Amino acid sequence: MGKPATSGKNGVSRRDFFKSTGAGLFVSGLAANRQGDAFSACDEPTQAGKTSGAMSSTLAKSSDFIDVREFMKTLTVEELAKTSEAYFAVLKNWDSHLAKPLAGIHDAPALLIAFAHALHGLQLLPGMTVVDFGAGSCWASHRLTQLGMEVIALDVSPTALKIGRTLYARQPLFGKRPAPRFLVFDGHRIALADASVDRILCLDTFHHILNPEEILREMSRILKAGGIAGFSEPGPHYSRTPQSQYEMRNFKVLENDIHIREVWFSARRAGFTRMELAVFSPQAHLLTLAEFEDYLNGGSASRRVAEFTRSQMEDRRLFFLHKGEEAPALDSRRRTGLAAQLQVNLASATVRQGTPLIAQVAVTNSGQATWLPHSSKVGGVRLTCHLLDVSGKMLAPDYFGHPLTPGDGRPIAPGETLQLRVRIPSPPKGRYILEFDLVSLSVGRFSFSGSETVRVTFQVV
Repeated sequence: MGKPATSGKNGVSRRDFFKSTGAGLFVSGLAANRQGDAFSACDEPTQAGKTSGAMSSTLAKSSDFIDVREFMKTLTVEELAKTSEAYFAVLKNWDSHLAKPLAGIHDAPALLIAFAHALHGLQLLPGMTVVDFGAGSCWASHRLTQLGMEVIALDVSPTALKIGRTLYARQPLFGKRPAPRFLVFDGHRIALADASVDRILCLDTFHHILNPEEILREMSRILKAGGIAGFSEPGPHYSRTPQSQYEMRNFKVLENDIHIREVWFSARRAGFTRMELAVFSPQAHLLTLAEFEDYLNGGSASRRVAEFTRSQMEDRRLFFLHKGEEAPALDSRRRTGLAAQLQVNLASATVRQGTPLIAQVAVTNSGQATWLPHSSKVGGVRLTCHLLDVSGKMLAPDYFGHPLTPGDGRPIAPGETLQLRVRIPSPPKGRYILEFDLVSLSVGRFSFSGSETVRVTFQVV
């Protein structure tokens, strides 16, 4: 949300630099282990600004040290928005923005790893409406759209969103995907209806915000019940780093600390009901083979890795705010809970060429997820079968498909059994194997989740 300034020979912006490395320096090698929050309803924000270490102490004694809390009193939301737009508006070359997250070899791992863990924690499903808060040049928006999300790219800078539109134009999406929306943010109110979005993604933007309580209220307002807002941010000492001090002093950009209890206190007041934080090793801790085996066996190496992780967690916060307590019902848009039992009986194991093969198929939803109708764009379930020769060599994957119910179909609840009579076209003369499976559209085959396929042998004469 703050003004970016160019950093380094490659022309990476200050804002993009911090979205990728400013605290992203601490994010490579994530191995997230999401933990439920342990905060009670009566939690109060802790005193801010406490830190340790020689670097912070030295800075605190410096005559030109900027106390971020005092610095915030000199800023306004409108000024910060203008600062951000002013930077993007004067850019002559957009290449580094358009190339993200692969604009630089040093920044790419941190960007990709943080993004991957944010995706995991957000529990996304194709077709969800996702706000990319502080989208900048929209690289994350572009990836979310490719994943099948209905994306709303939100930023205070109209020029940044113009770069985002250019990114979509120059890097077309594969397959049919929902068109993104680009929405200019005034820094106060998000111009979206109440309970209109499923998820919010905020990558290294929240620490640039002057009015976090107001923003959290807006996030809570636009999220549906059961919605999640995910954040990847620096830690509680961020404003004291030399880079942050430099940016605040020279560019009047807010580089605030993230005190997680303050965030949680404000989030509860805004209507969020639960917080989860990721525990991870911000940098990969490399081990020898012997140390790795010792680690797996719970030896001393595991304690060293734990200490390594704990020490680095001081400088990174990856957290998720939940609105509402209800767990989303499982359906076939994700692999979790997908399971089926199949029974196949052929009317005859020998057919004449040109005569269809008749099969009686019993399909039981033996999992925990409801199967969506076959007409659903994502997660629609249908019967499928592969054609193989008698040695097991694949001849035609997806040789035949059949809906589970007539017309546009209907949801199939766990425990329900369907009886199908299917007519399968016969291949040329020879002996063959048909392998029956179920598939969830754009999700995967049920056999990928452990369901057993059924094979039958037949002959065409």
